[in-house]
Amino acid sequence: MKLAAVFAPGFEKVIPSVLKHFLPDAKEIKITSGFVRFSLDKDPFRASKLDFFNNVFLIINEWGGQLSFEAMCKKMLNGNFPSIIEKEIRRQHFKSFRIRYSKANQFMPVNKSMCGSMEKAISQFFTMKTDRLGGDTEFWFFTRRENFSAFALRMTKKQSTEKYLNQGELRPEFVTLLAGFAGLLPDKNRSINILDPFAGYGGIVKQIHKMLPKSCIYASEIENNLVEALKHHFQVQKKSIGQAKDSIIPGETVIVNSCSATNLSYLADQSVDVVITDPPWGFWKAEIRDDKALEELYDGMLKEFCRVIKPEGKICILTAAKETFEKCFQRSAFAKASSQISSQFSATSSTFLLNKKDADFRTDVLVNGKKAAVYLIKA
Repeated sequence: MKLAAVFAPGFEKVIPSVLKHFLPDAKEIKITSGFVRFSLDKDPFRASKLDFFNNVFLIINEWGGQLSFEAMCKKMLNGNFPSIIEKEIRRQHFKSFRIRYSKANQFMPVNKSMCGSMEKAISQFFTMKTDRLGGDTEFWFFTRRENFSAFALRMTKKQSTEKYLNQGELRPEFVTLLAGFAGLLPDKNRSINILDPFAGYGGIVKQIHKMLPKSCIYASEIENNLVEALKHHFQVQKKSIGQAKDSIIPGETVIVNSCSATNLSYLADQSVDVVITDPPWGFWKAEIRDDKALEELYDGMLKEFCRVIKPEGKICILTAAKETFEKCFQRSAFAKASSQISSQFSATSSTFLLNKKDADFRTDVLVNGKKAAVYLIKA
């Protein structure tokens, strides 16, 4: 059975290892920008539970080229649903559905007459009712720039991000890929020391704690209201878990502190295995950026990271202030020790040139529509 999934562009190198970690039987993995196709021999709905994909689809039929909605509908109306796909969809007991058409990641209007014919065919075949306002599931016709078109069942149905995340908080699926970029994969038994000194609302801390419940996570933040909110979150979790047998109590594995990232005095030298964080990008009201203040912050945090990180440790940083960060990194102890980044500017891009052996130092990503980058520093 063939599947396709959408993820945050920029993490293409991470996807194979993360996907194989969760689904060891995944085969025929083909990756393009923010899009992966793969196959599973059985139980395809396992893929819908993976929290690093934005959307997962069960492919019912696929074609080469960029086909129109009408062309794909005609092909489906003149053909049959594959029997193995039919069984898997029926097993989910969906009662209602709607049809959507996506072209190059944008929803498009459809021919109403053709859509009606397709709705009738699906209703009769799967014994489901049409619900154009929502429904239990969605059948998608989509075409992509990679000359790939498909008719598929959307397997994921996630709550809108805006309903459960605070402004600026990273989506859990993005954090999972960020962790994968840093070499952190879910492991219930692994125990290491992890630091997020810009914890904010706790998006990174909460997701990393779910992935590595036995690891000690140091979460610090300079704003007291955010510190108290994060402490409260894990206190509530601790009470809900209680003293259940073999449970990991959050209060013992997540340590929340109020302090600046430029002064992590509560941490001993060489005591942290991995730093994974999303520091301020320096954008204030009306998108005005204070570069001087940001440089001072980045210089100070890199100095502290150099002190607390263990030999062979890793530091993973997400920021949209790429030039500022690279300037600060180039004069930090990390650059002097490892030569991960060249001391010369690129004449064309105004960013630092990377050595070929350090190609994984940076990957460019989109975060809530903003261009950013993830940097991986190896101590």
